[in-house]
Amino acid sequence: MFRLHRHNKASKSGERIDFKFSNFQALQVPKGWDKLFVSIISVETGKTIAKSSKALVRNGNCQWSESLSESIWISQDDSSKDLEECLFKLVVAMGSARSGILGEATVNMAGYTSSRASVPVSLPLRKCNYGTTLQVKIHCLTPRTKLRDGDSKDSNSHMQDQNADHHDM
Repeated sequence: MFRLHRHNKASKSGERIDFKFSNFQALQVPKGWDKLFVSIISVETGKTIAKSSKALVRNGNCQWSESLSESIWISQDDSSKDLEECLFKLVVAMGSARSGILGEATVNMAGYTSSRASVPVSLPLRKCNYGTTLQVKIHCLTPRTKLRDGDSKDSNSHMQDQNADHHDM
């Protein structure tokens, strides 16, 4: 009966930013999981924006040789001009995205928009009882430089805080 209306992208300011995801590696994969793939899914829409090919699990590790590049729309708060949270799930699965899921991790892409270098991230998989970790490098191909005065320090420290517990690779 009642519907919540979300803001349309066209009416909301923001920018499209290109990202490259590379060096995917799943560590401590349990026995019985022989071929895996990674899907990148928008938390907001639930749509899969990218999916890797299947890779073999060897000695409890699974490594993908390919890189995934995606252009992602990140909304901007009109009053503060700060980028809004932009969450994506990285899902590691064996079969379809609904069955055979080993685990998932959530990443806020807004935290990587000002980084010029490739950032290695180690993400423990949620909904996984095996201690499996997904490692990936996230590289912003079009770093955001349009920051207000004084914002660059805040933005940089925010990114460091966000990744502080993921740099223990």
